[in-house]
Amino acid sequence: MSIKDIKHELTRLADKGVIPQARVTALTIQTVLEAAQQHFHMAYFGELLDKELDNVRALDHSAKEAALLVMEGLILDFEKTRRAHRETLTTSDFPLAVARARQAAQRPSYTFPESDLPKFAARRTATDFKVLKGARPGAIGHRFLPVRPESTNIEYSKFFTSEEGYTVADYALALTFTFEAYINDDLGDFTAAAADLGNVARRTRASVIVDTALRRATRIPLVNGEEGPTPENLDKIAEFFGNQVDSATGRRAGRRITDLFVPTRWERKATASMASEYLVPVGGASGALALMSNRNPAYQLGTVHVEDLIADLLAEYPERYAAKGISADDYLVIDGRNLPFELATLTGYQGGPKVFTRIVNVDETDLEGDFENRNFAMKVHDIVGATARDPYGVAIAQGD
Repeated sequence: MSIKDIKHELTRLADKGVIPQARVTALTIQTVLEAAQQHFHMAYFGELLDKELDNVRALDHSAKEAALLVMEGLILDFEKTRRAHRETLTTSDFPLAVARARQAAQRPSYTFPESDLPKFAARRTATDFKVLKGARPGAIGHRFLPVRPESTNIEYSKFFTSEEGYTVADYALALTFTFEAYINDDLGDFTAAAADLGNVARRTRASVIVDTALRRATRIPLVNGEEGPTPENLDKIAEFFGNQVDSATGRRAGRRITDLFVPTRWERKATASMASEYLVPVGGASGALALMSNRNPAYQLGTVHVEDLIADLLAEYPERYAAKGISADDYLVIDGRNLPFELATLTGYQGGPKVFTRIVNVDETDLEGDFENRNFAMKVHDIVGATARDPYGVAIAQGD
């Protein structure tokens, strides 16, 4: 649908007396911005939103109204859009579908097409921007409840929090729809940009987790790191994981690799390195005969996930990880059994980012847009933060 088509339909409503004639242009612009909102959320949630749209359309009117009452708090950023629909005596299933998608996205199992990392993060809600202490597993000094002998006082345990706190941060970006684009009827370009913004916002949540891993996790040096996740390198990484010691308690903090997050270039090698139970000799040389096991130490070591966000972060923030020598060919290894990451969101953002629109602030006309530059706009905010709650359950494998 073009802007011209939208305006034509609203003009017909004005001719019927449903809306004032003076509101046609403002409501046209709001409908354009609503189309951008829809493209953003369709890109951000993908198949989840498609599924929820089908579910909402299957509800009768009274069920929709009841569901909206329950989920009002999840779609406060849609109020301007919903007000426009009430004014034009129309309805939309989209806000309720987004509310249901946001509710589903709060589940720990929810993840993104670009990254599986969020499902290995414990979820937490922040009420403000103050420092949060990560709730690490094994936080108290006892592994078992001690016996309390008769008539003796109870024993008190020490407890530990993360060595450094973290905060949620406001990640935001805006798109302008210019006065010229409105006149030229460039709706398709604007909604395409809004969809791409949805993809950017989706990658951001996963990138926050990758960023905390790159800043806080130990980078394991490998003599032949440039060969990637070979059986030999994976064996050395597993050995490192199993021999760790907790600096706070002096106890063993051995971890087992369950998942590898590798760049695309290493995916096939990582999969092949763990696929065979036995290694096949390659090449040959003269010398004394030696008996060696040909069993593969990396056989079925863990699950391989494709993760290219390390290279993306290095390209975006080249100085941030320079001190650790992080490479675009590095990869993450984790023990995912105890959720080694923690992902915090500000209250109201648990289910994803919020989208806001700006129509006009010129009093004389509904068309001229912003007083300074005549533009209309849409902006996105996501307020999130992350930390490594188990510092021994995450490591960076050298890939160069």
